[in-house]
Amino acid sequence: MSAIFLLPGLLSLYLVIRGRIETAFLSVYLPVLLLLPDGYGLKFPHLPAISAAQSALIPIGAVALYRLARKGLPSLMDILVGLFIVSITASEVLRERVMNDGIFAALISFISIFLAYAAGRTMIEPGLRLVTVRRIVILMLLVAPIGLYDWRMGQSIYGVIGQRVFKLDSVQAFIQLRSGHGRLVASFNDAELAGIAFGMAATLNVWLVYLRKWRSTVNLGKPLDWLEQYHIPGLLLLLCVYFTQSRGPLLAVAVGYLILQIPKFKNKILGTVMVAIVIAVSAAGAYQYFSRYTNITDPGAVVNEQQGSALYRRQMNELYKPIVKQGGFLGWGILSRPVLPGMFSVDNEFLLVHIAYGNAGYFLFILIAAETFRRLNARAWKLQEREDQAFAVALLAAMAVFWISITTVYMGEQLPQIAFLLIGWSQSVLPVSTAPAVASEDVVRSRFTFRRILR
Repeated sequence: MSAIFLLPGLLSLYLVIRGRIETAFLSVYLPVLLLLPDGYGLKFPHLPAISAAQSALIPIGAVALYRLARKGLPSLMDILVGLFIVSITASEVLRERVMNDGIFAALISFISIFLAYAAGRTMIEPGLRLVTVRRIVILMLLVAPIGLYDWRMGQSIYGVIGQRVFKLDSVQAFIQLRSGHGRLVASFNDAELAGIAFGMAATLNVWLVYLRKWRSTVNLGKPLDWLEQYHIPGLLLLLCVYFTQSRGPLLAVAVGYLILQIPKFKNKILGTVMVAIVIAVSAAGAYQYFSRYTNITDPGAVVNEQQGSALYRRQMNELYKPIVKQGGFLGWGILSRPVLPGMFSVDNEFLLVHIAYGNAGYFLFILIAAETFRRLNARAWKLQEREDQAFAVALLAAMAVFWISITTVYMGEQLPQIAFLLIGWSQSVLPVSTAPAVASEDVVRSRFTFRRILR
């Protein structure tokens, strides 16, 4: 029954062969990525498990790699992401106890990180910018009611269907309860990851709000245009973030919305500096509060589950330091990493990368984060049209939601693909005036196509 999840890959491959790359990206890959859990996939004998989204990404990613190679000299981010994949591969192949497991893990990382990055880097800007943002917002709005059901009923529809219909053990129907309600997970199989995804979509939606305000002729489609008139998409996406009951994404979204105030300043550099000061002061205050909140020596003094979760994260960061040091340059590998008693879950992606991929992977990961912010800030200051500036700022806010949130959770499920798709996109932001004339239809035909040479 799970063989049905191979269909997105086959459809994507068919469209790519027919030269309809953008159709495959917009109408196959993005819907499967955002509407289906990562656990919905297929496992072939002697091969790694491939999710439906990953199978759809592979043909698109092959074309994206070809386009990336045609661009000439690589950018700094191209080099950093490439070296990060090399680092992951070295750690997995050399440090995993079972080499085949390491090879499989490295292959999945290449698909989810590098192919997604290449797709974002080459597929979207500038002609498909509006179409892609609109598509992401609509898809997240479609999955939102399912997430609200999770919150109300305390179980995951995707988990129930996956277990009962498709006999999958890679999704779960159980949802953690907090404050008497289920934590919204939607198609992301995890509340924190759902919070990050909805938060990133909410920040991108703000660009549509700006665009609709500044350009009356913008075509969002009648349903979305009507919803935006009453601010329903933004409110619903933020409500979903709130219903995940995840403090990390909630705080990150607050930072993202502060960043989104930059387009309102006439002087963008001044606006950036002022917002940065507010964020820095807020971060210092939040750190002091977190230190006091988790300054507990007696576990019996923990008053609720939220405080226990915060205390767990503080202890985790401290207790894993010797293991990080022992891992050295290449780390332990993601599957062979030592696990401390009672601390199987490493709820900090930076720490997890440091443990699994060592100093090499950790420093490259930090450099990727730094270059993401540097590049988007530079684009926001350099672009002339306010529509372009606002989009660079919206991407900056989405990236802030991601990078801040993963200090409190791992980068799992679909999140690597979503994040690195946007990281690649952030490296290719161009003035919209350079976009070729595109018909009102969502999909344009690519110049990359196969030709019949045998008769």
